[in-house]
Amino acid sequence: MRALRRARRVIQRVSRHGARGVKRLRRAARQVAYGGRRVGRALRRQWRWVVTAGARVATTGRRQWRWVTASGALVAVATVGVVERTALETWALTHPYFAVSEIVVSPTHRVRQGALLQWVGLRPGMSIWTLEPRALERRLEEHPWIRRANVHRELPRRLTIQVVEREAAAVVLIDQLYYVDRSGVVFAPVGVDESLDLPFVTGIEAAVVNGEQPYPRHAVRQAVKLIDAMARAGLPFRVSEVHIDRERGITVFPVEPQIELDVGWGRFPEKLARLHEVLGDFTGREGQLRAIDLTLESHVVVRLRQSGGNERAGAAKVRT
Repeated sequence: MRALRRARRVIQRVSRHGARGVKRLRRAARQVAYGGRRVGRALRRQWRWVVTAGARVATTGRRQWRWVTASGALVAVATVGVVERTALETWALTHPYFAVSEIVVSPTHRVRQGALLQWVGLRPGMSIWTLEPRALERRLEEHPWIRRANVHRELPRRLTIQVVEREAAAVVLIDQLYYVDRSGVVFAPVGVDESLDLPFVTGIEAAVVNGEQPYPRHAVRQAVKLIDAMARAGLPFRVSEVHIDRERGITVFPVEPQIELDVGWGRFPEKLARLHEVLGDFTGREGQLRAIDLTLESHVVVRLRQSGGNERAGAAKVRT
């Protein structure tokens, strides 16, 4: 109210002080606008008085009259708008009509839906206006198993949440066992009671601990790509371990037969085609195989087991 009384005094002086009075009125208008919550109702009662007082200064010139009326309009619009908006927001935030009564979460495989709601602090009864979708999405994507999240408000009382979970493709041992997704991201520790039916990725532990970028993620991505390519090629074994060496590349250790497959870096389809041909030559005799080197351009080096623990190496030229 103090700002309003000040504005009235300034208007009364406009006729005596001309342009200087107009400047004072403009300053008073700004002060009233900032204090709008307190003076909105009082200002509406005084609106007619502002117009009447403004008419008194018509003798000071048409330009000064425009400033008087414009300033009065500024005071009225800004103050009434602030007051009415504040009242409306308060009503909407607290009215039970906008209390969330339904939260719909898309089906999940790894994370329980209730655990996700607890993760972001959601519960029925919260005002839908206090829930910011973008903030909820960022919080959901901080969960180790959530790769992407979309949140939508459906007025008046419904909230929908859609999440895409990460898919574990392998396991890596650092300070403990962690899951790795198909993009090479190490994202969540393996629980003590969780069964492991995924290949182990070894050889990058030091790079991960030292925070090297982008080598560890790229290497894991290549290893997962190789595992997928082997599955598509129809090779008759499951992968137990994938070892990564910065220089030699990728070495695969199947569960059965127990052989060492040196694959190296890149050209996986071509190399797997040669591997398939070599394995075909040893059908029924897979136990004789000790290691297969696929890193050469057009040759496959096969190491065989012999009785007594000795090994011999043989080279087979394969058409490419």
